[in-house]
Amino acid sequence: MKFKLLSSIIFLICISLFLALGFWQLDRANEKEQIIKLYEKRQLAEPVNLVIFPKNNIANTFYKNYKIKGKYLNKTFLLDNKIKNKKPGFNVLSLFKVAKNGEIILVDRGWILMEGARQDIEENYKFLNNQGIDKNVQEINGYIYPREKSYTIGEISTNESWPRLLQAINFNEIKNTIKEKELLIPDIVFRLNSKEKFGFDRSWNIVSMTASKHLGYAFQWFSLAIALTVLTILFFVRKKDE
Repeated sequence: MKFKLLSSIIFLICISLFLALGFWQLDRANEKEQIIKLYEKRQLAEPVNLVIFPKNNIANTFYKNYKIKGKYLNKTFLLDNKIKNKKPGFNVLSLFKVAKNGEIILVDRGWILMEGARQDIEENYKFLNNQGIDKNVQEINGYIYPREKSYTIGEISTNESWPRLLQAINFNEIKNTIKEKELLIPDIVFRLNSKEKFGFDRSWNIVSMTASKHLGYAFQWFSLAIALTVLTILFFVRKKDE
């Protein structure tokens, strides 16, 4: 009797877990589909001038095309562990000061292949500091991309030289590299248009995992739930016959 009770409890726990994970994956798939639809809809509109970032509803700017006038600051980061076509590399991130009010945004200039040994990164990529990037006022085009919730807290390299290696986007740490800390716009990245100069490979993914992959994972969890149910029924039937 105790064995049957224990088996039933284990079954209920496992089946509840499998079903919960399956439905969670379905929710994630729906969320990714909505993000793609929103991106496609907002990308149809022509770019507009952005002079001031909205304080209360920054989400309304996500995936929209904007033209922003300002100038690059001489501070560039390399976002580590970015794989493209099975090759390791970095996303090149630079700070850009908006001309209108001095607000600072993080601009993603695209992906660059990792060259040489990891311990020589700063030496191999010091050309980014003298790339000929215009330090005068200019206009850049692109769209605003929200920082993904899955980003982990990372630490900026303690080395004071540039470019500086980032293990993950951490706006609090980035603030510590500039004097006007309160002017940094958090939780967004401005993805540079593919036609803009001073950029690299800008074939970005809108979502890190497609809806179809989430549906595949959901199918796996529901299949495990069905398999466990069938095996449990067969087990109890066999015990009853004995």
